Amino acid sequence: MLKNPLLYIIATILCVLVSCHTGIEGTKTIKLSKSERKELEATREELLMGSVHIPKLNEWPKGKQFLVADDRIALVFDPFDVGVPVDSLVGKMIVYDGVATKPTPGGSDEAVIVFLYNGRQLTYSTGKILQNAVTSITSMDVPMTIDPQIVEDARNLLQGEKVWTKSQIWYDADENAITGRKFVPVTITDIIPGSIVFPLKVFIKDENGKDALMFMNIGSVGIESRTFQNLFSLSDPKSRYPHIQPEMWEAICNGKVRVGMTKEECKLALGNPADVSAGHDWNSTIDLWQYPDGTFLRFQDGLLVSFR
Repeated sequence: MLKNPLLYIIATILCVLVSCHTGIEGTKTIKLSKSERKELEATREELLMGSVHIPKLNEWPKGKQFLVADDRIALVFDPFDVGVPVDSLVGKMIVYDGVATKPTPGGSDEAVIVFLYNGRQLTYSTGKILQNAVTSITSMDVPMTIDPQIVEDARNLLQGEKVWTKSQIWYDADENAITGRKFVPVTITDIIPGSIVFPLKVFIKDENGKDALMFMNIGSVGIESRTFQNLFSLSDPKSRYPHIQPEMWEAICNGKVRVGMTKEECKLALGNPADVSAGHDWNSTIDLWQYPDGTFLRFQDGLLVSFR
């Protein structure tokens, strides 16, 4: 017996931890498969854009500029501020001047961000208590604005970079939607401020000299649909599919399907279907895919036999 009570307690704890004389099995280590680990690893594209720093409120220096991107910003500021005509702020810079507070009914202090425009004070109530606001609000969270420093950082990082497109949603110089090609090499020629939805306007030039642009979100993960990794690849996607024949790959680049394509090739061309049905026809396996735009694919034994 252990005479020292402290030693007895320590020994008991150690026995529990190592399942000593308890009959309780030790916790088994759960190991991820190689493919599961690979899925969790950040891609090269995510790592690249992760180097663009998005500063939090407690990092903003006085004088930091924000570009007004929408005339509805007048609805953001305190109505008691001396305003200016809302359309005169679009395309103009407002300047960060510090953080004030105002009491809430619950007795805490709400953070209020103070901006200046032509010497006029404009205040934005964040809806967050001061302690939370300074560490959770970023320069991307000020409504109706774009952080021009982030635009400049993205330009310095990506301008002149050769990439491969992953989207057919391109725009011309007048911002009219045009049908582009995916999985083709382009060079990023410039990046300028975009809109409140997509803060970056990325200009590209393909190998034939065709100019176009794409709208892009900032961020490496999350709900944003048009982040860099969703729009571009840093390596040639074709190298991952050496088995796909040139004529099939050309159709894929144009977002089209052809009879004889595999399911993999159809996914590359059109993306994942919205609805899938499977069954049998005599001694063949039949799969039916339907897309939101009404496109309908019919596979027999894994190959596309008809579509509309």
